Amino acid sequence: MNQGVQQDHNDEEDLAHQVQKRFFSDVTQRRSMLVSQMPLTLSLLLVAVLLAFVSPATLEAPAFEAALVLGLGLTAVCVLVPWNRLPRSAFVVIPLLDFLAVALAREATVETFTSLGLLLVFPVIWLAARLGRTGVALSFVASGLVAGLPLLGGPSASAADIARPFLLPAIMTVIAGAVHILVSSLAAQDTRLKLKDAELRMAYRESLERQRLLDTMLDIVGVGVQAVDATGKDILMNQQQRQNRSFASPTHDPSSGEQELNILASDGTTPVPTEHRPVARATLGQSFSDYVVRMGTPANQRVLSSTARPMKDKDGNFAGSVLAFSDVTDYVNALALKDDFVANISHEFRTPLMSILGYLDIVLDDPNDDPEQHNAYLRIAQSNAEKLLNLVSDLLSVSSDSMGVQPQKMDLKDVIGMCVATAKPRAQNRGVDIINEVSQPLWLTADPARITQVLDNLLSNATKYSRPGDTVTVRAWDTTDTAYLSVTDTGIGISEEDLPKIFTRYFRSNDVRESATPGVGLGLGIVKRIVENHGGTIDATSKPNLGSTFTVKLPKDAHHNT
Repeated sequence: MNQGVQQDHNDEEDLAHQVQKRFFSDVTQRRSMLVSQMPLTLSLLLVAVLLAFVSPATLEAPAFEAALVLGLGLTAVCVLVPWNRLPRSAFVVIPLLDFLAVALAREATVETFTSLGLLLVFPVIWLAARLGRTGVALSFVASGLVAGLPLLGGPSASAADIARPFLLPAIMTVIAGAVHILVSSLAAQDTRLKLKDAELRMAYRESLERQRLLDTMLDIVGVGVQAVDATGKDILMNQQQRQNRSFASPTHDPSSGEQELNILASDGTTPVPTEHRPVARATLGQSFSDYVVRMGTPANQRVLSSTARPMKDKDGNFAGSVLAFSDVTDYVNALALKDDFVANISHEFRTPLMSILGYLDIVLDDPNDDPEQHNAYLRIAQSNAEKLLNLVSDLLSVSSDSMGVQPQKMDLKDVIGMCVATAKPRAQNRGVDIINEVSQPLWLTADPARITQVLDNLLSNATKYSRPGDTVTVRAWDTTDTAYLSVTDTGIGISEEDLPKIFTRYFRSNDVRESATPGVGLGLGIVKRIVENHGGTIDATSKPNLGSTFTVKLPKDAHHNT
């Protein structure tokens, strides 16, 4: 039973919903009808109020009461009838009946209000505005009937009464014609405005599409692009240039003006004067290419190459400039690295070559000298030649990337012992002590020659960058699948800024270059490549003036790169 009651309730709600939907679906049409009808209805009500004070007897006249009831009834019909479900011309019934309402009211008040016929202007306007020429014709006919209604009364008709049917329809027809012309003009103007609006909307959409295309093209080029007007105000700026601005701004605000940015000269520390900055120069109409500036702080900066070209307006006057900013930081760093490499490699070649040539000159200049002395000189020359050969081999290995490995079963303890024994004499000459803490065999599958090369480089670096009295400690241990090798020194250490770069080819820190320590920055790059070809990893930890630890992690039995 409850389900039946619930079903009835749902049916009632559905019915109410359908009624509401039907009633309100043509709310716009109903509103239009009501707006057109209300002026006449309100005018009739106003006449009724006036009659209550001026002529109460007229107010009770059957004709006026009929006119008032008809006007109010037509108003209700405008609201209640579903006009959207009727033919488009069905509304004509309302203004035509309005003519009848005016005729009744006019006839009832002829002795009190002689100009009540002017109320015909409301249905006339309605018909003329909605039906055009047909409405004008209907207005003339209906006005004529309203004006001629008194003639049907018989004896009361006079000459003036006979003239009225022609005058009022004529006036109403003129009004209807004027309304028709005005509405037609407004309709034509509305059509033109709609067409123009459609054109403008289309142009706006096309402009947005072009703007999106331009933004996408500018963002994809990877170059900062900026356009300024003749006063230096930003017109356009792509995403890359906003990033450049944000990087150079002390507050990381991409909207910061150029005068607020950290723009430095080629030395990386001196601020560029405002008038010499790229946008300021471009605002003056200057055209330039490859004008290099540095953006950011002295500790963190990017090198940008700027280019500017002026824009002209249709009269040929300066209208602004377009600038492009290319990030050439990596290129500049590569050039600096190349210069450092050339200087270092020249030094590394020059020193042993001078030694070789010097000792050979001694032998050649005095061939009768002690043979043992000659042999000592030749051994020194041979040692320096081997250094050169090793250096050339390293360079060839790095350039060709040929760091292949030939894995085999090996004991890491034996390799460590041999490498420590080889490095100790040089370390002792520098006052550095090497401690080998590996005493137990540690077996793994690896290339003994390459692992020896790794350990030789690590021990050489640890000794080279340690001070007299420092120590170098070698450790090794393993887990089920992994072998570990570490070299720890108590030397000068590596700065936090340089630590991420130490495995980069040819990299040498400023402190090392200033200390005139020999080397070209290849050792650790070679070590990293060999370890990775074994399927392992290497990392480093360091503290300036406290020392460094390099830890190699190798799989005991893994697939190796060749």
